[in-house]
Amino acid sequence: MIPALFAAFFFGVTPVVAGRGVALIGFVRQNVLRLLFAAVVLGAWAFMFGQGLRGQSLLFATAGAIGFGIGGMSLLAALPRLGAPLASLIEETLAAAVAAIVAFYWYADKLTTLQLEFCGVILLGVVIGLVPYVRQTSIKGIDRKGLALGVGLALLAALGQGVSLAATKKGILLMKAAHTPPDVITIAFQRMIGGLLVALVVYFVARYVWTRKWGFTAADGTTKPVLGAEDGKLTTRPLFWAGLNSLLGPILAVTCTVWAQQTLSAGVVQSIAAVAPLIAVPFAFWLQGHRPPKLWYLGAAVAIAGLVVLYLNA
Repeated sequence: MIPALFAAFFFGVTPVVAGRGVALIGFVRQNVLRLLFAAVVLGAWAFMFGQGLRGQSLLFATAGAIGFGIGGMSLLAALPRLGAPLASLIEETLAAAVAAIVAFYWYADKLTTLQLEFCGVILLGVVIGLVPYVRQTSIKGIDRKGLALGVGLALLAALGQGVSLAATKKGILLMKAAHTPPDVITIAFQRMIGGLLVALVVYFVARYVWTRKWGFTAADGTTKPVLGAEDGKLTTRPLFWAGLNSLLGPILAVTCTVWAQQTLSAGVVQSIAAVAPLIAVPFAFWLQGHRPPKLWYLGAAVAIAGLVVLYLNA
């Protein structure tokens, strides 16, 4: 359970950091950069100390294509439309249900009644804590089409995340059945391959088929260079935010998620990771000025209670 909690922390910080990078260079280029960084780092480990491309590499790459390539890019596109807390709320909570349902019908990975109840308490806490953000968005969302698109993208991200987790768990089970000890970092790298391939395809399609500005423009409407910076400041460099996003999300968060799936069901792992939106709130306040509402504290308390009881009954 501890690895899943680490994953929740890293996933909580990731959308806020990613939002800064998206605001500078758009979500398409930001997605390519973060996955490219992660593929290089994780690939170095996989080929020097891990299993390289051995094992269930095709299944893991497919899981990565769905989770990173489709789900991850959808979340990045939803961030500027919904904000980090609301986008994460939709993705993380619904992904838990998707992961549990897909895992159950695919390979009978059934959750116990107690697990379902405690995971439900965790998700309830997340919803309570972030309800004010839903209200705030619906009231201040002048552009209804943009809001609807953001919600749709977040739902697509949830679907991709849930299916990807279930597929990853299936690959781990197949490796154990074949008496091949799964290497956590190698699996994370193999997932990254699929995600990076999808990101590159979208990049070239966006660049040469659609207009060049699609997914490339910064928050102010300009197309800024990836290697640029304002007054030489580190925090205005797209590579800084892409690298930080890569470290927190595709490298640390995903590795911890795979680690957690060695012993936990996909639905349980995602339910624990779903507290990420609550964790995102303080960081969003620090970087974006989102002050935590009173209900956030109540929701955090409920989610923590669910986590504690789930841990004690694990």
